[in-house]
Amino acid sequence: MIEIKNDSKKQERLELIRKALQEKAPRTYTGLEESGGLEKFLEAHDAQMMKSFQAATDKAWEETIASFLDFFDPNYDETSSPM
Repeated sequence: MIEIKNDSKKQERLELIRKALQEKAPRTYTGLEESGGLEKFLEAHDAQMMKSFQAATDKAWEETIASFLDFFDPNYDETSSPM
């Protein structure tokens, strides 16, 4: 798995965002570039992406724990428990 959260991968993420913006919204890209706001946009978009990624990771981990740590004894009778 690619460790995209790692700060050493930030430049790769920024380049990925830059290329996608340039290919999918060229007028927006040009406007941001000409106004000097491209880098600020890329940084903000990266922060939003990482926040979303972290939320998805947290949710997936909670679901994994719920699924795989849901143990029970099928023949256990709670009424006979010493507690």
